[in-house]
Amino acid sequence: MQPPPISQAEIERRISGHLDELLALWWAEQGAEKVRDLELMATVLPFPRDRALRVLDLCCGPGDVGRAIRRQYPNAQIDGIDRDPFLASICAGVSRRDNIRGRLITRDLEESDGFTDLSPGYDVVATANALHWLTAERASALLREVHGLLRDGGIFLFAEPALPEPPFAAGFEEWKAKQPPRYSRENWERFWSRANAVLGYDHTKLLGSRDDDRIDEMPVAGWVELVEAAGFERTDVLLRDADEVIVAAVKA
Repeated sequence: MQPPPISQAEIERRISGHLDELLALWWAEQGAEKVRDLELMATVLPFPRDRALRVLDLCCGPGDVGRAIRRQYPNAQIDGIDRDPFLASICAGVSRRDNIRGRLITRDLEESDGFTDLSPGYDVVATANALHWLTAERASALLREVHGLLRDGGIFLFAEPALPEPPFAAGFEEWKAKQPPRYSRENWERFWSRANAVLGYDHTKLLGSRDDDRIDEMPVAGWVELVEAAGFERTDVLLRDADEVIVAAVKA
Protein backbone atom coordinates (compact mmCIF):
# COMPACT_ATOMS: atom_id res chain seq x y z
CA MET A 1 0.00 0.00 0.00
CA GLN A 2 1.06 3.62 -0.41
CA PRO A 3 2.49 5.38 2.65
CA PRO A 4 0.08 7.73 4.45
CA PRO A 5 0.63 11.50 4.43
CA ILE A 6 1.29 11.52 8.18
CA SER A 7 3.56 9.43 10.39
CA GLN A 8 2.34 6.38 12.28
CA ALA A 9 2.96 8.27 15.52
CA GLU A 10 0.60 10.99 14.30
CA ILE A 11 -1.97 8.39 13.25
CA GLU A 12 -1.84 6.94 16.77
CA ARG A 13 -2.28 10.41 18.26
CA ARG A 14 -5.30 11.24 16.10
CA ILE A 15 -7.16 8.00 16.82
CA SER A 16 -6.25 7.75 20.51
CA GLY A 17 -9.58 9.20 21.69
CA HIS A 18 -11.62 7.12 19.25
CA LEU A 19 -10.43 3.54 19.86
CA ASP A 20 -13.69 2.12 21.20
CA GLU A 21 -15.74 3.91 18.55
CA LEU A 22 -13.55 2.59 15.73
CA LEU A 23 -13.53 -0.92 17.17
CA ALA A 24 -17.32 -0.97 17.42
CA LEU A 25 -17.62 0.05 13.77
CA TRP A 26 -14.96 -2.50 12.80
CA TRP A 27 -16.78 -5.32 14.57
CA ALA A 28 -20.02 -4.39 12.84
CA GLU A 29 -18.19 -4.52 9.50
CA GLN A 30 -16.62 -7.90 10.32
CA GLY A 31 -19.96 -9.61 10.94
CA ALA A 32 -21.54 -11.26 13.96
CA GLU A 33 -19.96 -14.66 13.26
CA LYS A 34 -16.47 -13.36 13.94
CA VAL A 35 -17.04 -13.41 17.69
CA ARG A 36 -17.81 -17.14 17.42
CA ASP A 37 -14.86 -17.75 15.12
CA LEU A 38 -12.29 -16.08 17.36
CA GLU A 39 -13.63 -17.71 20.49
CA LEU A 40 -13.27 -21.11 18.81
CA MET A 41 -9.72 -20.35 17.63
CA ALA A 42 -8.64 -19.29 21.12
CA THR A 43 -10.41 -22.08 22.98
CA VAL A 44 -8.99 -25.01 20.97
CA LEU A 45 -5.36 -24.19 21.77
CA PRO A 46 -3.97 -27.22 23.61
CA PHE A 47 -2.08 -25.40 26.35
CA PRO A 48 -2.73 -24.75 30.06
CA ARG A 49 -4.60 -21.48 30.51
CA ASP A 50 -1.96 -20.02 32.83
CA ARG A 51 0.87 -20.58 30.34
CA ALA A 52 2.80 -17.50 29.19
CA LEU A 53 2.34 -18.23 25.50
CA ARG A 54 4.27 -16.45 22.79
CA VAL A 55 1.69 -15.60 20.14
CA LEU A 56 2.06 -13.96 16.74
CA ASP A 57 -1.10 -12.31 15.37
CA LEU A 58 -0.26 -12.52 11.67
CA CYS A 59 -1.67 -9.66 9.56
CA CYS A 60 -3.17 -8.50 12.82
CA GLY A 61 -5.20 -5.50 11.66
CA PRO A 62 -6.66 -3.97 14.84
CA GLY A 63 -5.64 -7.06 16.82
CA ASP A 64 -8.82 -9.15 17.04
CA VAL A 65 -7.17 -12.58 16.97
CA GLY A 66 -4.46 -11.75 19.49
CA ARG A 67 -6.87 -10.24 21.99
CA ALA A 68 -9.19 -13.24 21.69
CA ILE A 69 -6.29 -15.53 22.59
CA ARG A 70 -5.22 -13.31 25.47
CA ARG A 71 -8.71 -13.46 26.97
CA GLN A 72 -8.16 -17.21 27.30
CA TYR A 73 -4.45 -16.88 28.14
CA PRO A 74 -4.00 -13.76 30.28
CA ASN A 75 -0.24 -14.30 30.63
CA ALA A 76 0.35 -14.46 26.88
CA GLN A 77 2.69 -12.16 25.01
CA ILE A 78 0.92 -11.04 21.84
CA ASP A 79 3.09 -9.82 18.97
CA GLY A 80 1.47 -8.43 15.83
CA ILE A 81 2.50 -7.68 12.27
CA ASP A 82 0.47 -5.87 9.62
CA ARG A 83 1.03 -3.75 6.54
CA ASP A 84 -1.60 -1.10 7.34
CA PRO A 85 -0.32 1.62 9.71
CA PHE A 86 -3.85 2.75 10.57
CA LEU A 87 -5.20 -0.67 11.58
CA ALA A 88 -1.91 -1.46 13.32
CA SER A 89 -2.25 1.81 15.25
CA ILE A 90 -5.63 0.71 16.59
CA CYS A 91 -3.98 -2.52 17.73
CA ALA A 92 -1.11 -0.63 19.38
CA GLY A 93 -3.44 1.79 21.14
CA VAL A 94 -5.66 -0.93 22.58
CA SER A 95 -2.63 -2.98 23.65
CA ARG A 96 -1.16 -0.04 25.55
CA ARG A 97 -4.47 0.80 27.17
CA ASP A 98 -5.18 -2.81 28.20
CA ASN A 99 -1.58 -3.62 29.22
CA ILE A 100 -1.16 -6.37 26.63
CA ARG A 101 2.50 -7.38 26.42
CA GLY A 102 4.08 -7.71 23.00
CA ARG A 103 5.52 -5.83 20.06
CA LEU A 104 3.98 -4.56 16.86
CA ILE A 105 5.67 -4.42 13.46
CA THR A 106 4.25 -2.57 10.46
CA ARG A 107 5.39 -4.43 7.36
CA ASP A 108 3.93 -5.89 4.16
CA LEU A 109 4.19 -9.67 4.23
CA GLU A 110 4.11 -9.82 0.46
CA GLU A 111 7.82 -9.13 0.89
CA SER A 112 10.03 -12.12 1.68
CA ASP A 113 11.82 -10.42 4.60
CA GLY A 114 8.70 -9.76 6.65
CA PHE A 115 9.81 -11.77 9.68
CA THR A 116 13.42 -10.60 9.93
CA ASP A 117 12.81 -8.82 13.26
CA LEU A 118 11.04 -11.77 14.91
CA SER A 119 12.82 -14.56 16.75
CA PRO A 120 11.54 -18.13 16.36
CA GLY A 121 10.00 -20.18 19.15
CA TYR A 122 6.37 -19.03 19.02
CA ASP A 123 3.75 -21.26 20.60
CA VAL A 124 1.00 -19.96 18.31
CA VAL A 125 0.75 -18.14 15.01
CA ALA A 126 -2.81 -17.18 14.10
CA THR A 127 -4.46 -15.13 11.39
CA ALA A 128 -7.93 -14.33 10.05
CA ASN A 129 -8.81 -13.39 6.48
CA ALA A 130 -5.34 -12.46 5.30
CA LEU A 131 -3.84 -15.31 3.28
CA HIS A 132 -6.38 -15.07 0.45
CA TRP A 133 -5.01 -11.62 -0.44
CA LEU A 134 -1.74 -13.28 -1.49
CA THR A 135 -0.85 -15.25 -4.58
CA ALA A 136 -0.68 -19.01 -4.08
CA GLU A 137 3.09 -18.86 -4.57
CA ARG A 138 3.58 -16.19 -1.90
CA ALA A 139 1.13 -17.88 0.49
CA SER A 140 3.08 -21.14 0.17
CA ALA A 141 6.35 -19.38 0.95
CA LEU A 142 4.79 -17.46 3.84
CA LEU A 143 3.48 -20.63 5.46
CA ARG A 144 6.95 -22.17 5.29
CA GLU A 145 8.25 -19.04 7.03
CA VAL A 146 5.50 -19.38 9.66
CA HIS A 147 6.52 -23.02 10.16
CA GLY A 148 10.05 -21.81 10.88
CA LEU A 149 8.82 -19.30 13.47
CA LEU A 150 6.97 -21.92 15.54
CA ARG A 151 8.57 -24.17 18.13
CA ASP A 152 8.04 -27.93 17.85
CA GLY A 153 4.49 -28.59 18.99
CA GLY A 154 3.46 -25.05 18.09
CA ILE A 155 0.05 -24.35 16.56
CA PHE A 156 -0.88 -22.53 13.36
CA LEU A 157 -4.50 -21.35 13.17
CA PHE A 158 -6.28 -19.50 10.38
CA ALA A 159 -9.69 -18.51 9.08
CA GLU A 160 -10.08 -17.91 5.32
CA PRO A 161 -12.80 -17.76 2.65
CA ALA A 162 -13.52 -21.15 1.08
CA LEU A 163 -15.23 -22.40 -2.05
CA PRO A 164 -17.15 -25.68 -2.30
CA GLU A 165 -15.74 -28.45 -4.47
CA PRO A 166 -17.22 -28.39 -8.02
CA PRO A 167 -19.65 -31.33 -7.57
CA PHE A 168 -21.28 -29.54 -4.64
CA ALA A 169 -21.06 -25.94 -5.85
CA ALA A 170 -24.59 -25.48 -7.19
CA GLY A 171 -26.28 -26.89 -4.09
CA PHE A 172 -23.93 -25.06 -1.78
CA GLU A 173 -24.66 -21.73 -3.46
CA GLU A 174 -28.39 -22.43 -3.25
CA TRP A 175 -28.05 -23.06 0.48
CA LYS A 176 -25.73 -20.08 0.99
CA ALA A 177 -28.24 -17.72 -0.62
CA LYS A 178 -30.65 -18.51 2.24
CA GLN A 179 -28.10 -17.67 4.96
CA PRO A 180 -27.76 -14.18 6.45
CA PRO A 181 -24.87 -12.31 4.81
CA ARG A 182 -21.71 -11.99 6.87
CA TYR A 183 -20.67 -8.65 5.38
CA SER A 184 -22.47 -5.58 4.08
CA ARG A 185 -21.18 -2.74 1.95
CA GLU A 186 -22.98 -0.31 4.22
CA ASN A 187 -21.01 -1.40 7.29
CA TRP A 188 -17.74 -1.25 5.34
CA GLU A 189 -18.50 2.30 4.23
CA ARG A 190 -19.56 3.31 7.74
CA PHE A 191 -16.28 2.13 9.24
CA TRP A 192 -14.02 3.69 6.63
CA SER A 193 -15.99 6.93 6.44
CA ARG A 194 -15.51 7.48 10.16
CA ALA A 195 -11.87 6.35 10.00
CA ASN A 196 -11.12 8.85 7.23
CA ALA A 197 -12.82 11.63 9.20
CA VAL A 198 -10.74 10.88 12.32
CA LEU A 199 -7.51 10.59 10.33
CA GLY A 200 -8.08 13.74 8.31
CA TYR A 201 -7.36 12.13 4.93
CA ASP A 202 -8.78 9.34 2.75
CA HIS A 203 -6.94 6.24 3.94
CA THR A 204 -8.89 3.93 1.64
CA LYS A 205 -7.17 5.48 -1.39
CA LEU A 206 -3.84 4.23 -0.05
CA LEU A 207 -4.86 0.59 0.30
CA GLY A 208 -4.32 -0.21 -3.37
CA SER A 209 -5.37 -3.41 -5.07
CA ARG A 210 -4.02 -6.93 -4.88
CA ASP A 211 -2.70 -9.00 -7.77
CA ASP A 212 -5.30 -10.46 -10.11
CA ASP A 213 -3.84 -13.89 -9.42
CA ARG A 214 -4.36 -13.70 -5.66
CA ILE A 215 -6.00 -16.73 -4.07
CA ASP A 216 -9.27 -14.95 -3.20
CA GLU A 217 -11.06 -18.23 -2.41
CA MET A 218 -10.32 -21.93 -2.79
CA PRO A 219 -11.80 -25.23 -1.59
CA VAL A 220 -11.16 -26.42 1.94
CA ALA A 221 -8.94 -29.22 0.61
CA GLY A 222 -6.80 -26.57 -1.09
CA TRP A 223 -6.20 -24.75 2.19
CA VAL A 224 -5.35 -28.00 3.95
CA GLU A 225 -2.93 -29.01 1.17
CA LEU A 226 -1.26 -25.59 1.36
CA VAL A 227 -0.67 -26.04 5.10
CA GLU A 228 0.57 -29.60 4.83
CA ALA A 229 2.93 -28.68 1.99
CA ALA A 230 4.56 -26.18 4.37
CA GLY A 231 5.46 -29.02 6.74
CA PHE A 232 2.57 -28.96 9.21
CA GLU A 233 0.96 -32.14 10.52
CA ARG A 234 -2.23 -33.19 12.33
CA THR A 235 -4.30 -30.67 10.40
CA ASP A 236 -7.93 -30.28 11.44
CA VAL A 237 -10.87 -28.39 9.96
CA LEU A 238 -12.46 -26.78 13.01
CA LEU A 239 -15.38 -25.05 11.30
CA ARG A 240 -16.92 -24.56 7.87
CA ASP A 241 -19.81 -22.20 7.26
CA ALA A 242 -21.27 -20.35 4.29
CA ASP A 243 -18.33 -17.98 3.97
CA GLU A 244 -15.16 -19.41 5.44
CA VAL A 245 -13.19 -22.26 6.92
CA ILE A 246 -11.15 -22.39 10.14
CA VAL A 247 -8.14 -24.71 10.09
CA ALA A 248 -5.60 -25.64 12.76
CA ALA A 249 -2.33 -27.53 12.36
CA VAL A 250 0.62 -28.63 14.48
CA LYS A 251 4.33 -28.26 13.85
CA ALA A 252 5.61 -31.72 14.72
